[in-house]
Amino acid sequence: MSYESSQSLISDRPILEMIGAGAGDETPRDIRTVLTTSLPASLVFTERAVAVLREAIAARGCGSYRIFHCVYFDLHDVDDHFDALGESARWEPLPAGLPTGEPLCTLTFSDSHAKLCEYGLLHLVSHEVFIARWLWCDRGEVRSLILCAAPSAAHYERLRKRVLEARNKQDNPVWQLVGSSYDRTMTRAPVEAAELILSDELRARIDSEAIQFFAAEVGAMYRRLRVPYRRGVLLYGPPGNGKTSLIRFIGAAMPRVAAFLLRPSAKFDNDDLQDVIDQWSESAPAILVIEDLDWLLHRVNVSTFLNLLDGVEPRGGAGLLMVATTNNPEKLDPAINNRPGRFDAVIEMPLPDVPQRRAFFASHLPELDQEMIEGMVHESQRLSFAHLQEILRLSGLLAIAAGRTDRCAEDLRAAARMVRERSTEAAAGFPPKIDFPFGLGALHKHRRQSAKHE
Repeated sequence: MSYESSQSLISDRPILEMIGAGAGDETPRDIRTVLTTSLPASLVFTERAVAVLREAIAARGCGSYRIFHCVYFDLHDVDDHFDALGESARWEPLPAGLPTGEPLCTLTFSDSHAKLCEYGLLHLVSHEVFIARWLWCDRGEVRSLILCAAPSAAHYERLRKRVLEARNKQDNPVWQLVGSSYDRTMTRAPVEAAELILSDELRARIDSEAIQFFAAEVGAMYRRLRVPYRRGVLLYGPPGNGKTSLIRFIGAAMPRVAAFLLRPSAKFDNDDLQDVIDQWSESAPAILVIEDLDWLLHRVNVSTFLNLLDGVEPRGGAGLLMVATTNNPEKLDPAINNRPGRFDAVIEMPLPDVPQRRAFFASHLPELDQEMIEGMVHESQRLSFAHLQEILRLSGLLAIAAGRTDRCAEDLRAAARMVRERSTEAAAGFPPKIDFPFGLGALHKHRRQSAKHE
């Protein structure tokens, strides 16, 4: 928990006040200066939270339990898996004193459901574990602190493992979004292979390099060779050619494997990256996806990134797969894309070729005859899949503007021409703004010229 994340909840308090020292005027000036130095708000909050939890478990005869800090991902959804854990616990209020006022109970949501995220104290009797959770709002974001009390670290680790197993076996697998102050989930929706228009060669590479990586025989091979069971795959190519769709397909193809999607906040730094790598490695078998690797490497130290990758050891001998994307592979440090063990497979996602464009238009516009499809294939040379999607949308808008309910051949040709022109302008950096020789443009031009002469 950072200083910023708790600043709005608990104000800094002087050490003098906290230790209850009766320092008067006779206290030497230099000692008085030290005693009134403020502690970080996050430390004050954490120490108070530990004290509150200690009071709660002591009242239940468990005062000798150790208290551990939990990263958010560890036990944030423990109450979703009570049946799998064999528990029937419920959240109870914590002793008063932290924070003042009524604690927050937040409604969390994903793209598929909403649920109430409880706060307070949870006693998992069969696991001999207490969980305490606080929630608060800070600058528009919900933040949390989760503490765990147990007789030993082994009890905490067993619970973590059981929760992870239950999470990976659920009927609705999710992407765990990490890298922000408050992680959340997103459903891993099924993606049919037919939805991805890939060349046979590319489809085979994705299957062998990524999807089959977690197969039992692959894991056995890594163990036999005595090398770390991890792999990195780098997808590169111009934007709009299906890198994100391919990642969705890979994640959906392995519903029993934990999947993390890095969505860094503006304040993401080296320490945050360490936390993400730790979560990924401790959740093995697991996938970590880094979209736009270029952006990440402008936020964190490249050496730190490489050292973290080199030091990753899969937990329990299970596999770890990292998939990253970039639009500009030539700008990456050679130590990243030319060193096995970091990114072992570098796969290009090129502009769609003739067979792919033909398959795209035949799939999305089944009403077109073969001649018209071939015409659209010719009209869409050197365009990305995103541009092809724009041709579909724009041709539909042109039809609506003309008062028709269906596209005609001219709508498609006009849309393809407009998309090509816009693509060419974008590649050239767009033309400069036009200085109109009439109206307000003329007036502003006259004023600028007059100002230069004065």
